[in-house]
Amino acid sequence: MVRQNISAVKARGSRNFITPTYNYLIIVFAILAVILIGVILYFSLSQAIVYITPEYREQKVGFAVQVIDKEFANTKEVMTSKLIGEIKETTVEKSKTFEAKAIEVPQTKASGQVTIINNYSKNQPLITATRLLTPDGKLYRLTQTVNVPAGGRITATAEADQEGSQFIIGQTKFTIPGLWEGLQDKIYAETQGFAVGSIVKHEISQSAIDQAKEELRQELIEEAKAELGLQNLSEQEIVTEIIKYSTDAKAGSDQKEFTINLSIGVKALIFDQEKLKEIASSDLPEIYQTNNSFIEINPDSFEYETILLDENSEHLLAQIKGEYQVKVADVQVDPAQLTKMEKQEAVKYLENFGDIKKAEVMLPFWSKNLPALADKITIQFED
Repeated sequence: MVRQNISAVKARGSRNFITPTYNYLIIVFAILAVILIGVILYFSLSQAIVYITPEYREQKVGFAVQVIDKEFANTKEVMTSKLIGEIKETTVEKSKTFEAKAIEVPQTKASGQVTIINNYSKNQPLITATRLLTPDGKLYRLTQTVNVPAGGRITATAEADQEGSQFIIGQTKFTIPGLWEGLQDKIYAETQGFAVGSIVKHEISQSAIDQAKEELRQELIEEAKAELGLQNLSEQEIVTEIIKYSTDAKAGSDQKEFTINLSIGVKALIFDQEKLKEIASSDLPEIYQTNNSFIEINPDSFEYETILLDENSEHLLAQIKGEYQVKVADVQVDPAQLTKMEKQEAVKYLENFGDIKKAEVMLPFWSKNLPALADKITIQFED
């Protein structure tokens, strides 16, 4: 009986010793589990998103596109790399008169209009600088050559032989001392008065001739477009050739007007402008074809000219050469360089890049630093 009691006491003591040990282990494992779950959640949820706005640079890109006759556009390569088109042509000709530039020149001598009267039976020619004499001896000269008809009269311009206010006169009659004395009472001049003022002279410069020629050429182009039914065609799609040109103008002359005769041949290239832009922009240089390059093409920036090919063995009609404007940003960002950085430090680092306009970093609320693992950093680009 005593032995049984001793055994029972030993058993109870053993159970009391074991129970606290298991409780301690359970608590330790629970704490470790919580810590492990926290670590897992931290690394699984601790991600950073970096938003980058690229800084674009404007550049011009050149291109050359071949235009092939639509009758021979029968291969896939031609359809994708060449432009299909056709040519229409005509010849137009026109003459046009242009006014010379008028220049007002101040005078230093008195001048005015004179009426020359011929009461004789024959015409009377009078050359430039013919003398006209007033009754009190003041001398004036004609500024142009005239031919006074028999029994008629003509108006001309005369100016004083010398400078001075004494040559400013009113109404008077002139004799012409250069004529035979027996004709001086039959052929004479009259005036309403002379004054010092200004005269209008005309001048033709080479630039004025060139400008008039180009003006006429543009008129002929418009006429040719109307004749071909292609009024909406741009000048880049037209090639002109001067067939005949002549003018009576001379640079430096004092003609009041001049005439230009012009004949041009006009060839119009008909093609799809949108298809041209598509082909031109699809052939970007290799320097732009990288994973980190961002390209924006300005569709309104295309400028080009048409070059017609005379003879070729590939049925090419023309070649179109030109350029267009693109906005380029080449952003090189390695997420590994951002690991463990503080938020503001990362923004400052990124905005020092020449091709980054703005950077923004989004982190979980409990974190001040970017993740330690590069694959937990996501880069997103915004316009």
